[in-house]
Amino acid sequence: MPRTVLLVHSNEALGRFLAVLLQKDGYGIVQAGSIKEAVRMVQAAAPDVVIIDDDCQGMSTVDLVQRMQRSGGEGHLPIIVISADPAMEYELNQVFDFILKPVDVDRLRQDLALLSRGGQKRVAPARLGHLTEAESSLYCEFLLTHSGLHFERRNLKPLERGITSRMAALQFASYRDYFEYLTEYRESRQELQKLLQHLTVGETFFFRYRAHFDAFRQLITGEFAGKPLRIWSAGCSTGEEPYSLAMTIMETLPDWRKRDIRILATDINNRVLQRAREGVYRPWSLRATEPRYMEHYFKRVGDSYLIRDDVKQMVEFSHLNLQTASFPQQDGVFRGLDVIFCRNVTIYFTLATTRQVIDKFAATLTPGGYLFLGHAEALTNISTKFERVSRESGFYYRKKSPSAVAAAPASRPRPVKKAVPPSRPPRPSAPIPPKVPVPVPPAVVVPSPEELFRQARELFDGENFSGAETLLEEVLRQQPDHLNALVMKGFIFANRAQFQEALALCDAVLAMDDLHPEAYFLRGLVLDIEEHLPDALIEYRKALLLSMDFVLPHYCIGRLYFRMGRARDGIREFRNCLRLLQHLPEGKVVLYGGGLSREMFMERVRTELARIQ
Repeated sequence: MPRTVLLVHSNEALGRFLAVLLQKDGYGIVQAGSIKEAVRMVQAAAPDVVIIDDDCQGMSTVDLVQRMQRSGGEGHLPIIVISADPAMEYELNQVFDFILKPVDVDRLRQDLALLSRGGQKRVAPARLGHLTEAESSLYCEFLLTHSGLHFERRNLKPLERGITSRMAALQFASYRDYFEYLTEYRESRQELQKLLQHLTVGETFFFRYRAHFDAFRQLITGEFAGKPLRIWSAGCSTGEEPYSLAMTIMETLPDWRKRDIRILATDINNRVLQRAREGVYRPWSLRATEPRYMEHYFKRVGDSYLIRDDVKQMVEFSHLNLQTASFPQQDGVFRGLDVIFCRNVTIYFTLATTRQVIDKFAATLTPGGYLFLGHAEALTNISTKFERVSRESGFYYRKKSPSAVAAAPASRPRPVKKAVPPSRPPRPSAPIPPKVPVPVPPAVVVPSPEELFRQARELFDGENFSGAETLLEEVLRQQPDHLNALVMKGFIFANRAQFQEALALCDAVLAMDDLHPEAYFLRGLVLDIEEHLPDALIEYRKALLLSMDFVLPHYCIGRLYFRMGRARDGIREFRNCLRLLQHLPEGKVVLYGGGLSREMFMERVRTELARIQ
């Protein structure tokens, strides 16, 4: 069992309480009253577990946890954080446990008992090996059953990374052992919720997909004018979407206080729901929010923004699993709805689950109700119960009337016409005089956007940025929503140190397709250059989650780790980079690799790796 506990705190009363409690239970106590002393004690005292009070001064708890885990050696040092701020749990999913104040003594004792199982030695994630086929099946079936998330063989890497992250935090050395823990503590310790945070891209911000909110505004002032409103944000994450809907209503409808309006917001993840209820957001979540909204509907608290109570009161948050929940129900709230927002949720489902959920949405909506999905989600071959509505730069779906659904033509092969013999022999055709050819001037061939983009990429790889930019402008003139052209233009801006312009293009691309890995990579690169290292790391990881064979994010993460003093992690990423390069064709130019070929880039990585080692 863990024998030595390091207490890191600045609250003397809490420190005395914990020390007396744990000494009675037989633990040796080491205390640190400052950040510097805490880091030194990790190395000197080699504690079995660290308990951190979130009130420590001098460094954020997130940074302190990361630093102490680096100081603790190759494996993760088990850390328990005690805090009065529920929102902090969302940012500390790599710790062993997060306990709210006042301290739940039974929970703390249970934590220490769990850490004592078998006296396990800390194991670095890199040494855990890969999931076997049998283990993969266990996890995939469990997640599909309890969350609806679907992982195929081609995307097992994100699953494995998420599992190993939780295993490292919980001190497990076996995939099977962690699976038993996940099964046993799925609800009681919300372990499934903690694992889910590592498995999905939780990118969200206020007023995401502006065209959708413009369309919503037209609906509530048009066909829904003067009527009761029932709206559902399904998969609401940390609350930006339903609060954006509430603010749109408050801005658009002067009589909103007198109207019968209800906004429901649900998510499978209880942790993000708690953060949504708190309504505290970083400036990054408000990057697409107009200043007047920030002034009227938020209160500045330090470096964060607190959403005002009248906005909070518009939204009802609750837990719901879209796959397993039964809706609509005769006496439930999820029936007779006018509008459903469910954006970028079904991308994690199987086709069968998606069809099932969309069918339930159709049953939940009133006739003529509306469904808003993400731009990467379409109902082709999914459902015949909706018709697509296109408006300006966005689209959404309207539920068809029952008669229109019944009248929808079934997909069936066309009948083959039988040949009918002529009643009389055909007359011989009169001879056709030969045509005299008329000279035609040669047509001017205008290259397609894709051809122009191909030429622009060649110029970009050759570092002829001005020439590439000229071609990109023509691409965007012909096709304004050419995402790859917008991203490449963003890289050109970043190369000129026009970082705000580059980030604006990233936002534009992700507003149209939030599954675009190169846009996340560019955003990470800009944040990296501007020394926002933790944020850059998050963006690089998003790019890899969406495209595991994308070389540059591995390379940039490796370099970032070296700058952060995490040499082992940096070496691992460089080796991942080399492994991917080895599978590229000979002479292949590396995407956004400065025009270097596969061989030249491998030489660069090997040289840097040798210097570090």
